Amino acid sequence: MTYLIIGFVILLIIAPIFAILPSARQKEQMRLRKQAMEQGIGVELTRIEDPIPRQDKYLSSTGKPLEPILSVAAYRIARPKPRELRTSPQIEWILERRAENSSDLPGRWHWSQSKPKEIRDEFEQFLLRELASLPDDVVKIQEVNYSLIVYWHESSSEKGLASIVRFLQGASSIVPYKMYDDLEPI
Repeated sequence: MTYLIIGFVILLIIAPIFAILPSARQKEQMRLRKQAMEQGIGVELTRIEDPIPRQDKYLSSTGKPLEPILSVAAYRIARPKPRELRTSPQIEWILERRAENSSDLPGRWHWSQSKPKEIRDEFEQFLLRELASLPDDVVKIQEVNYSLIVYWHESSSEKGLASIVRFLQGASSIVPYKMYDDLEPI
């Protein structure tokens, strides 16, 4: 009986240690993030508003509405900056994946406001071509402060990471706006 009690106490001590060890899924996500960082892409865990906010998953068990917030990983890469930052306008845009498919963009993508008028045709063609190849668990693409960000749930493993890396590196190598003719790609 004494050995059973000692064994039970040891299990009570060891169990919390095993509980905090990362799962196989978490190890896979860490490996993907490390691969992205080795290719020059910054990775950050963040929370964003869900582009499809009216879903049953945002109701509590009592029926009370919850905030439509998603926890995602933000994969980001720097865009080339114009030489004269003071005279150059700040361009920010957002593409969101929504439930309905009533857009001229592939894969249920929609401009959050309206498409920026300054976007070059070459960059727009790149977007049209590459948006269809992004994994289904990418929910938002945003450019802010000369940084291009892809918000991803990380559930589509290496193939999804490869398409996101290709998208970010390809987008950062194209001069995106008509007024930035003096830019050199990174």
